[in-house]
Amino acid sequence: MDYSGELNRQQRRKSAKVRSHLIKVGTSTEKLALTSLAILEQKMVDYGNVLSGDHRKALLEVVDLYSKIIFGETTGRSVIALDCGLGKTLSVVATLSAIHRLGYDSRSVLVCQSRVSELCLMVDALIQAGVPPEKIGLVHSYVYDPLSPVIDGEVQNLDGTLRQGYAAKPSNAKDDSSEFQFLLCSHQKLRGKKDLFTHTQYKGKARSLNIWDEGLISTEANSVSLRELNSAIVIYENDHLKDLTEVAPFIDWLKSSYSLLAAEEYSQSLGNKPKVINLPKLSIENLGSFEKLSQHRANGRRTEWRRDLRDLLDMSSESVRVSTAGGEVLQYSDAVSKELTNLVVLDASYTIRQLVRLDPTLKELSFFVHRHDLKSYEDVTLHRLNYYGSRDAAENPEKSFKVATEIALVIKEIPVDEAVCLFTFKHVDPKKPAHASGICSALSNHGIDPAATVTLKDGSIKPRFVFKTWGEHTGANNAAYCTHLFMAGVLRQREDKFAAQLIGQSHDLLTEMDSSALREAMISECAHVVYQASLRSRARMVSHGKALKANLYLVFDEPKIEDYLKSAMRGLQVKEWVPKDQFFTGTNVINDVAKKMILAFEDLTQGSTDLISGYEFKKGYGFSEVPTSTYKLSRDQALLSSAAWKLEGRSFKRVFPAVNQ
Repeated sequence: MDYSGELNRQQRRKSAKVRSHLIKVGTSTEKLALTSLAILEQKMVDYGNVLSGDHRKALLEVVDLYSKIIFGETTGRSVIALDCGLGKTLSVVATLSAIHRLGYDSRSVLVCQSRVSELCLMVDALIQAGVPPEKIGLVHSYVYDPLSPVIDGEVQNLDGTLRQGYAAKPSNAKDDSSEFQFLLCSHQKLRGKKDLFTHTQYKGKARSLNIWDEGLISTEANSVSLRELNSAIVIYENDHLKDLTEVAPFIDWLKSSYSLLAAEEYSQSLGNKPKVINLPKLSIENLGSFEKLSQHRANGRRTEWRRDLRDLLDMSSESVRVSTAGGEVLQYSDAVSKELTNLVVLDASYTIRQLVRLDPTLKELSFFVHRHDLKSYEDVTLHRLNYYGSRDAAENPEKSFKVATEIALVIKEIPVDEAVCLFTFKHVDPKKPAHASGICSALSNHGIDPAATVTLKDGSIKPRFVFKTWGEHTGANNAAYCTHLFMAGVLRQREDKFAAQLIGQSHDLLTEMDSSALREAMISECAHVVYQASLRSRARMVSHGKALKANLYLVFDEPKIEDYLKSAMRGLQVKEWVPKDQFFTGTNVINDVAKKMILAFEDLTQGSTDLISGYEFKKGYGFSEVPTSTYKLSRDQALLSSAAWKLEGRSFKRVFPAVNQ
């Protein structure tokens, strides 16, 4: 089945009778593709989907690609960017089932997913599809307790919370994964050449097909701020005045390295193009001793700045570059070896996610280019509250309380027989209350029972409220019955780390990356996260090419994210989230002023000033006419986004001193 030309299009329109004939007398590729399609179509219907003609054609193209790779008719790294809910992951189950049914025992497949719970669910799906358990290998490092309750692939504690570090199924392929025809493992297990060779072999031969479910980040990036590094060196030297002789070689290396990097930053400030920098060479002995010297001492101060010194040591063996966009030292290395070929990446966000699109090793096959409009979201509505949406805001008691109250007021008007999914930030600081607990409290305070249930059309009883944390925005679909989905903020990366990752994904250390391009890429990454989270709701399901009706509620202070989401979700309806709580009145004005202040802080960061009074700041950057209350709220919001400046009295002080040239 060729992907191009008139013959292929005619072939896709063949009747079920002709398909049945080809399954019997066609080539191995045709038999596998058409058998896989029959299984896949049935599974999609069983899950409540009603398939359109174009949807069926797209699914045939997916399984046909698998089949061509399995039988050696094509190779390389390809990406399939069909929308969430159109059957990408089910296509894997159908293809593995078809391989077994047709007796192609010499053909093997590796499937990589992001979470162990997803892998356990796939084991169940494969067994249900007729694949014998002895053919399925599962690799993970989690604990298996057969007595623990399991819900949707997740191991539960007795109180209903997730049991961290536990898997719903035992790892049966740790010792010899090459003996299993179908191997399931996490993305993390494919990072590094050792595990790559171990898991991509089947009985001494390379696996026929490798599938990577979700976006492929093929490089690992590292970064360190030049200014933070400069401060760390000064602090380290002052902290070791009593044993300078012992640490002198390490300090000399640090200063020599910093001088090279600072000189490169200065060169770029004069308009010169960036160049690759190699730090002073270190012997294995020196590297080992320097790493020990950079560690925390039992009688020393427990400080985070030592991490910057260790980061620089980690960079010493490979070339680095300096980025003036954020004053960062950047480096990358391959996380997933280029040797992993015969690879298909299933990534619904590929069309909008600039991070993965930078990877030159991936190609989107031409026949999929016009397949991004198979699903319409005209019955899905996004409501965006233009307010703080960061983790910092979620951990701020006042801001978090206001958002939780607003969410509760909106939910109070939702019919009690309609289910709700809510995304919150993970609880990482035991000294602070969990983000989700604040929303539960607000619900209870407004007469809403967080433990309520709903009865679905099929008679099943489900929790009315499904709480998820960021990190669960891909994979499990246990909230697909929820008509409403709330996102109380959005997961986002640190700017310096993300810049390094962008450059790494391009596989070119000298890729140009100005602050504007970095900002756009970061917004697209947030859009990817929101898009994936949104499709945990009923909007995941498709009927006659349309997503089922759903309402999405997003707390986020970046309007441009709407453009990316409308690009990914054709026909998406976007409405302003008109606040129930009057506290939010005027938020748009505050956000606009805050954005101008962020630009002002960025401008200050490029200069040599370490301290500027509030009066000078207002006058110099045009904030003199801004009302006092608006100025203060905007200032506080801008400082949350600026790691380089802090408020000291009525002035702004640079967090780390400017680099001395």
